[in-house]
Amino acid sequence: MILVLFACNLLASFMQSLMNIALDYVSEEYHVSLSEANLLVLGYSIVAGVVIVLAATSLRRFGLRKVMLFGLVVSFAGSLLGVLAWDFPSLVVARLVQAVATGLYFPVVNEALLNLSPKNGAGRLLAIDSGVIGVGLAVAPIISGLVITYWGLRVLFAIPTVAAFVLFFFTWRVLVDIMPRQKLSIDGLSVVLIAVGLSAFVVGLNDVARYPVPMAALMVAGVAVCAWFVHRQGRLDQPLLDMRPFRNKTYVMGETLIVLSYMSSIYLSLMIPLYLEGVSGFTPFVAGCLVAPAVLCYAGLCFVSGRVLGKSGAWPLVPIGFGVCLVGFMALAVSTHLGVAVAVVCCMALACAGIGAEYPAIKSVDLEVLPPELSTSGSSIHSTLVQVAGSVSSALFVGIMSGDVHRLMADGATKTQAYGDGFTLTVYLAIAFVVLATVLSVVYARHVSKLNEGDAPKKAPDTKDASA
Repeated sequence: MILVLFACNLLASFMQSLMNIALDYVSEEYHVSLSEANLLVLGYSIVAGVVIVLAATSLRRFGLRKVMLFGLVVSFAGSLLGVLAWDFPSLVVARLVQAVATGLYFPVVNEALLNLSPKNGAGRLLAIDSGVIGVGLAVAPIISGLVITYWGLRVLFAIPTVAAFVLFFFTWRVLVDIMPRQKLSIDGLSVVLIAVGLSAFVVGLNDVARYPVPMAALMVAGVAVCAWFVHRQGRLDQPLLDMRPFRNKTYVMGETLIVLSYMSSIYLSLMIPLYLEGVSGFTPFVAGCLVAPAVLCYAGLCFVSGRVLGKSGAWPLVPIGFGVCLVGFMALAVSTHLGVAVAVVCCMALACAGIGAEYPAIKSVDLEVLPPELSTSGSSIHSTLVQVAGSVSSALFVGIMSGDVHRLMADGATKTQAYGDGFTLTVYLAIAFVVLATVLSVVYARHVSKLNEGDAPKKAPDTKDASA
């Protein structure tokens, strides 16, 4: 069962990062701007974020087996639509359908692993899961770049189509429900609120550099609707997203770091390919091959992080991870001025390694620090925040770069010059986020260390005994 869950998350991460290497290609192939091409990433994150909110209720109502099988059905349908896509809007719809599976899988698999793990072994399983997702992120650029360069997008979508078809039969034979099912209702207004609020905010952020006033107004409206959603959850007997995990100080600090960390990760996976293709002039395949080893550094450190966390805890692992990430970003700012592609990729690898060291450790601590009755909600909140962070990061950085590229090329700059200047601005903004995260990580790690010194020996057994 654990192997099948890992395989499904691998497929989900592959689908999520399918277009990361393709934005420049899509922009030219379909004659759309970078911000419009970015809808393939943004739309995916928005739908995944909305579905994640439904994941906890869906898991309790329908059970693990039905949820996982349904995810594979929509994976197959969305991927098949991508194979048949006849224009840019149909391609966007294909991505939106695919996103449903990712929105279900990430929180559901987290919860299933927490329940299937041996006593005190949840941290290692969750770290392995992060590594598996990292492998998907690393493989996707190579495969996407190769297929796009030589065969086009239709063939690319055929890969997850076949994978979902095969996985369906393994899942049908292997998975069983491991948690009791409950008769729960789904509040329709809450679904509408989170969908409208998240969409309005992210779409506004994506184009705020080009249309400041209307897009800023759209962002404010999105925040207001999301606030209404949060308020409503506190008044429902059966909320879509139980907000009680936010009463836990450790969880709140950790999830804040998760958001900043994931924003850094999305920056690297989206912006570096744009730099390599737009500034260095590489094909998507070459850019994918250059990016993949850097992402593999993330995956490799995820596997190591689980072992280190089990032996020494969050201190000093988490601050060291953010420190390495910060060094990588600062070196990236210098290397982009030199214009040496290999140096840019090496800096990316260093930053990815730092993220791989700290991200799974924070994720494990956050999900294990909650009492068993809140673990499902905590997992759903975690996955929701990850998708929101991905949406915000994608909209913010690609939106800023798209606005700069549009303005500079209108003033007569070449594509290479416009991409280079646009990238330089975004990397300094990314460094500011990483600096903030590094400072906060020291406070967080010391807090977790003191918490473990006081009562950790009885927390893990309580959690696992209750799960059993």
